[in-house]
Amino acid sequence: MAESKSLEHAGHNEKVCKYLDRKPAFLDWVITTAFYSAMHYLEHKLFPLKMKNGKREIKMKNFEEYYMLYGKDDGRHKAFSKLVEREHPDISDDYNKLKDISWTARYHKYQYNRTISNHAKTMLDNIKTDCLK
Repeated sequence: MAESKSLEHAGHNEKVCKYLDRKPAFLDWVITTAFYSAMHYLEHKLFPLKMKNGKREIKMKNFEEYYMLYGKDDGRHKAFSKLVEREHPDISDDYNKLKDISWTARYHKYQYNRTISNHAKTMLDNIKTDCLK
C-alpha cells in the first residue's frame, strides 16, 4: 500500500513539475517539485525495507516506520539522505544535489535560470529511471 502511494505521489509531483516548467517565472518550483518527486520515487524503491535489529530482522513498510526506529537523531531529510546513501549509493549524489538546490530555491533564492531547472529535471529523470527498473 505505501509503495503505490509513494509512486502515485511521485507521479503527481512530476506532473506539477512539468506543468510549472512551461512558465519561466516558476523555475524555483520546478526544482522543488522535481526534488519531492525524486524523494517519493526513492521511497517507492526503498520500501518495504528489511533491516537487522540485533539478531532480529525488522520489516518496515515506509519511511515513517524507519524514521521512528532509526532516524530520530537526525531531521527527516537528513535521515532519508543517509538511508539513500547506504541503500542506493549509485543515485545518492543526484538525490543530495537535488535536495540542496531545492532547499536553496525554497528558502534563499527563488530566481533561477533554465539551465539549473533543466539540471534538476535531469537528476529527477536519473533517479526515476533507477527507481523503476
